[in-house]
Amino acid sequence: MGLPQTSTLDFVKIFSKGIRDMFASSAGINVEVARSAMRVTGVQVAGDIGAFVAFKGDYNGIMILNFEGGAALELVAAYLTHLGLPPEDVPTTFQNDDVRNNIGEITNQIIGKNRTMVQDILDLSARANIPAVVPITIPIALQMVSKEPGEFECIRVSFTTPKRNKFYMEVAMEQLKVETLKLD
Repeated sequence: MGLPQTSTLDFVKIFSKGIRDMFASSAGINVEVARSAMRVTGVQVAGDIGAFVAFKGDYNGIMILNFEGGAALELVAAYLTHLGLPPEDVPTTFQNDDVRNNIGEITNQIIGKNRTMVQDILDLSARANIPAVVPITIPIALQMVSKEPGEFECIRVSFTTPKRNKFYMEVAMEQLKVETLKLD
């Protein structure tokens, strides 16, 4: 009988749960995670605001969060209000610099939560850089560099906010199968 295996999709499930849990605890809202994940040929920063962060260690890759303007504004408004900011001080347009800055902070919290969850569930660790956040006018493809072409697997998951706005997580990770060791 073989050992239980963990694939890139298992990491994406952990990351998706981390995003959902982070918005519940830090913004007081429930975001819905799509029931399906899509394997894609590559990842890109797209939408109106994109945030990305690379991670390296026992597992390696990049996580991108792509927000349409309405989703970014809704999520940041909920986050800031949950922190106690008066509603009149909350940004009213997604082009506001405060929205991009807070998307960066939210992304940082998400990658921190995801790394902790992977450590707790799989006993694997990785470091992450500080997230980069950019306003987008045209999609920008990101390519992971590796010694072997096709070594990275790319998956996209969609999320829906309480007001039915959409945002997306795209993950590119080295292809791997983690097998659980059970020693006597």
